[in-house]
Amino acid sequence: MSYVKAFLQRHGHLMMAANVATKLLGFGAVIFVTRCTTEEDYGAYSYAMNLVGAVVPFMGLGAYQAFLRYASDASGQRAKKELFAYAFSRGVLASLMLIGVLQLLASALCVAIPESIASFRIVSFVVLTTLVMEYVKSYARALHLNHISARIDITYAIVLLAATVGMTMGIGILGYAIAVVAAPVFASSWYAIKMGLMHWSWKTLRPGFAGFWSYGLFTTMGALLAQLFFSVDIFLIGHLVGEKASSVAVYRVALLIPMATSVLPISVAATDFVTNSARKRNPRALRNYMFGYWKTFGVLSVLSLGALWWMAPWLLAVFGPSYAEGASVMRLFLVGSLGAHLLRVPYGHLLSAVGRADLNTYVNGAVFLATIPLCFWAIPQWGIMGAAGVMAAMLWVSGGMYALVFEIHLRGQRQD
Repeated sequence: MSYVKAFLQRHGHLMMAANVATKLLGFGAVIFVTRCTTEEDYGAYSYAMNLVGAVVPFMGLGAYQAFLRYASDASGQRAKKELFAYAFSRGVLASLMLIGVLQLLASALCVAIPESIASFRIVSFVVLTTLVMEYVKSYARALHLNHISARIDITYAIVLLAATVGMTMGIGILGYAIAVVAAPVFASSWYAIKMGLMHWSWKTLRPGFAGFWSYGLFTTMGALLAQLFFSVDIFLIGHLVGEKASSVAVYRVALLIPMATSVLPISVAATDFVTNSARKRNPRALRNYMFGYWKTFGVLSVLSLGALWWMAPWLLAVFGPSYAEGASVMRLFLVGSLGAHLLRVPYGHLLSAVGRADLNTYVNGAVFLATIPLCFWAIPQWGIMGAAGVMAAMLWVSGGMYALVFEIHLRGQRQD
């Protein structure tokens, strides 16, 4: 009970509720889009979004993640704002440069599904708009204002749903792409102005923040490899499976619900990130944290994923009759999601919280490199089921690797 009580005191319930609301309203948006557009149109959009999603970790070159980690070392709100302005200025500039590169490479990257080029050019701006929202949320979390971060998420979800309905009815799938790009800025701008965050700074970084950029770059590389891991299956399906766009659409929709269940472990990890960062030299406290997580949210994960496994055919039918054929894919991915809930997500966030983003990167790199040949082998033989099986297995493998390297790290620390 003490674990749950501490979670509630840090407004964890609000963080979780906001994430659930974001997923539910996001589902509403996707359901509306899949019913108002063709499988080919949605498949082309999904392909484009996954390509952009693979490079989203490069937004800001890890500056906003480094800000969240090092803000706890900044004494006072003024110092935190100075660090924020430093990170924000350089992050926005880096993201603008990345968008330019994506625009130049659009035709080459979308060669497998040419009809995805238009969506790709639009959603590439997610790299900037998402960065702005994440910066504002990170500042709130750095001040232990988790409820502000939760409000931003809820605002984002509402804006996204409303914009999706209006824009999709107006101009189809490209309208949905525009809504996805615009929603983060509309959701976070008011909070940024209210907290006085609209400032730029080109001053040098203060002494005392050594490791800021190395941490940020390792976080970027680790997140990039994780995104590539979650994109390689869809990318290879687009190249190796017939009826490309429709196959991508069925697979993508089948993954939506299992992927969305990560809201549970991610909400817990995000709520406790700053607190666990302060415990970075206390192995006993960190181990007790994981035991408490398994006894509460771990049990909840097993029960909720089991219920979704049973309801898979009916849940997918909501997106349209043709999507129900993806029930087996969804069930396979739910098995893999359990590994993410119990191991991959909590241990991955703990490694970042204690400043070992480098270990995250090494694990993600190994997992990504192993996934590519496995997908090349499985997809031609079993199609989208082969891809789902590989991804589910690798979620468990990566979770076990995270747990192992975290324990190795703890054994190298002195007990406080």
